[in-house]
Amino acid sequence: MRRLLTTALFLGLLAVLSAGVIVEPSSRDTVGTHPMPQAADPSARWRSLRVAIVGDSLSAGRSRFLGNGLDDETWMTYAVGDGIEFVGGWARSGATPDEMANAVRPIADVDVLVILAGTNAVRIGKNVADEAASYEQIVEVIQPEHVMVSSIPPYDAHGSAALTYNEDLHEFTTRKRWSWIDPWDAARDGLGWTQGFSTDGIHPAGPRQYAVLGGSFRKRIIEASRLPRGLDV
Repeated sequence: MRRLLTTALFLGLLAVLSAGVIVEPSSRDTVGTHPMPQAADPSARWRSLRVAIVGDSLSAGRSRFLGNGLDDETWMTYAVGDGIEFVGGWARSGATPDEMANAVRPIADVDVLVILAGTNAVRIGKNVADEAASYEQIVEVIQPEHVMVSSIPPYDAHGSAALTYNEDLHEFTTRKRWSWIDPWDAARDGLGWTQGFSTDGIHPAGPRQYAVLGGSFRKRIIEASRLPRGLDV
């Protein structure tokens, strides 16, 4: 009888102890043999587009050289922010595409490269065939994910030559499978400028006009980043 009682007490105690045991998983426990998924870094999903620009006085600003920083007569001033990060480039007043190609330097991790070049080529009588290798060299140096080549603006002194340059540049851009953009829709009236948009027949008149141009570029940069390469925007 005593032996039965002892056995019963032992079994009861064992049941109580077992009920109170909690097994804690250790760092070495691999349930299902797969690690727990990690939450995605939210900043990675919303990373701004890294945008570089190469050009002439239309991009250089008041100081006539982009290396001095953005100002109120640089279109990029009005395109940057809210998803677009300016990461550098090269622009100088009076520069031709070949001068840009010789001056530009590598920039790391560029999502979009915007090239606005050719007005000064027209000024000195050059055409796209003369400058094609320069556009290629600019792209080769910077090695962006996406290339956007912009039309040049109206040029009162050389209206028909500027039109021909744009037509040839568009064709060249398409062959290279880069994106062609025309941000001058609000500025152009036929071969010339919209009334009041330019005072010298070459450049936007001032900060207000550069702001319009910057907004036009911004829209196209964002659109181009969502499309396959080689499509017009």
